[in-house]
Order: sequence, then C-alpha cells, then structure tokens
Amino acid sequence: MENKDLEKENFEGTESTELSLKDMVRIAKEWWKYLLARWVLIVIFGLVGAAIGLTVSLTSKPKYTAHLSFALMEKGTGASGLASLASSFGYDIGGGSANAFSGDNLLEIIKSQRAVEQALLTPVNYYGRRENLIEAYISVTKMRKGWERSKKKEIRELSYPIGQQARSLSRVQDSVMNVIYNTMSKSGSLSVAKINKTSGIVNVDFTSGDELFAKLFVENLMDQTYRFYRETKTAQSRANIAMMQHTADSVKRLYDAALYKGAAVSQVNMNMAMQYVAVPKIKQQTDAQLYGTVYAEVLKNLETLKLDMARETPLVQIIDTPQLPLEKQKIGKIKGTVTGGLVGGVLIILYLLGARYVKKEMRDDEDALDQN
Repeated sequence: MENKDLEKENFEGTESTELSLKDMVRIAKEWWKYLLARWVLIVIFGLVGAAIGLTVSLTSKPKYTAHLSFALMEKGTGASGLASLASSFGYDIGGGSANAFSGDNLLEIIKSQRAVEQALLTPVNYYGRRENLIEAYISVTKMRKGWERSKKKEIRELSYPIGQQARSLSRVQDSVMNVIYNTMSKSGSLSVAKINKTSGIVNVDFTSGDELFAKLFVENLMDQTYRFYRETKTAQSRANIAMMQHTADSVKRLYDAALYKGAAVSQVNMNMAMQYVAVPKIKQQTDAQLYGTVYAEVLKNLETLKLDMARETPLVQIIDTPQLPLEKQKIGKIKGTVTGGLVGGVLIILYLLGARYVKKEMRDDEDALDQN
C-alpha cells in the first residue's frame, strides 16, 4: 500500500514538473511573439544606435599611450658599511629614506602631486618651442580658450614661465595646477602598477591626445621621481661627509701648525743649552706625530664614506622607454557601428520587456481587486 502511495506521489510530482516546464515554454513563446510584433521598432533603434556608434568613431580623436617600465633595485651593499662607519664617528647615516622608496610606496610617490607638478614645471622642447611641460598640456587640452573669456586679467594672461618653481606659484597658478592633477588622477590617464605582486618591474603609462606630450610627460615624471629619490636618500650621507670633511680640515690645520711651530722651536733654540732645547722640541714633535696620525685616519675614513656612498645602487633601472610614433588608440568604423547597433537593440528590447511586465502586473492587481 505504501509503495502505491509513493508511486502516486512521484507521478503527481512528475506531472507537476512537466506542467511547469510547459508553462515556461508557453511564456517564452508569448514574449518572443511580443518582441516579433515590434521588430520594426527594434530595428529602428538598432539603426539609430549604429548611426551613433559610427558618428562617435568618426568624430572621436585618437589617443596615444606612452609606456615606460623600470625595475626596482635593492639597496646597495655599501650602505651597511657606510652606516657602521658613520655611527662609529657619532654620525647618523639615516635609513628611513631608503625604505620610503621601496615596494608600493614608490608607486604612490610616482603618482603623487609633488612628482606630477615637478614634471609639469620642467622645460621641454615641444614642437620647436622651448616651454614648460604644463604649457604643452594647456595647449593640448585647449584650456586657454576658456580663460580668454574671463573678466580677470590674471586669468586671461595666465602662464608658467621657464624657471618658475612650485613654491613661487601664485594662487591662480596653483589652482590650475590642482585642476590638472585632479583631472589626471580621476580620468585614469596616468597608470602606475607592478606587472604582478611578486615582480619588481613597474609599468608607468600615460594616455593623451598628443603623442609627443605623452612621451615627454612620462619621461620627465620618472626623471623628477629619481631626482627626488637621489636628493632624499643621499641627504644624510652628504651631510655626514661634509661634517667629516670639516673634521679633516680642522685636524689638518692643527697638524700644519704643530709642524711649523716645531720647526720654529728648533730654529730658535739652536744655540741654547741642551736642557732647554729638548723639552719644547720633543713636545712639538709629539703633537705633530699625534695630529699626523689622527689626520691620516680621518682622511682614510672620509674616503671610505665617499666610496661607500658612490657604490650605492640607483633606485631604478629603466627597461623600456616610449618611442615615437606611439601606438594609436581609436574606435574603428566597423567596431563603432556594430557596438552602437547592439547597444541600441538591447536597450529597446529591455525597455519593451520591462514595460510589458509592468503592465501585466498592474492588470493582475486590478483583476485581484475586482474579484475581492
């Protein structure tokens, strides 16, 4: 008896499933017939989308991407010797600045506002004109056209002369610089990333409507980053060497004075009694020998400091640099037309399906209210 009940339940469940599948097929056919009845509208929107896509492909300006890659370098082997030697003389060689340029920190420094501003304020040869790179950016983006209609003379005559430093920018100049940096950051035109998490190779890419500007910007951005690195990393080392040099000069003066004084004592006491001659002469000779020994040791250590600092490995090793002509990026006519047509067709189909679904739900609600 129980087996018959189970078979009956299984049969009813199978029948229910078959009915469910039949309903799904029936609903799908209804929706399909609904769309076929409106094929003219779908085709029209598809053609409109294709026309828009073709127009965009014809009117859009090409983009150029300048690519530069470099490898992160390890700290030089001479650094540890430099630090230990400097500490033995009471100097702090400083190691924090090197760590600031390692790993992901370096990527953020390259994209930082300071690095971008320094690159934009670098003089370059731009199509035969010698000007700051920011002037080239203003020309590429046609920013000056908007300034010409300004009522403020300072804005109409705004420029960035060669030799101007970031700290000397006026309020208006600084505002424009901020706008340019924010535009680069938010638009994604500047990209700095590692090839992968384990690799030390970093890619720097910049996209612009002008290939020469893209090339010059990437190159100067890396140059300014390296300058900043070199100045920061060697600042403490150069200060320690200067202090050691000052010490060497001081000991040298004492050594020379002791030599001259010893010679003078020998000359003056040449005809005096031997007991009066021996004491000052021996003292001057001892001082001269002491200062000479100290001076020789200081000179040796000074040369070691200079040699170790010279052995420090550079921060980056450039692998690839952008070469003209850069690769052009532009939407092709066929791609634009097909993409536009598909987008237009898909949008109108979604709209029709959504509208029919909403109407059906509203009609079902009205029927339910009427029955109640």
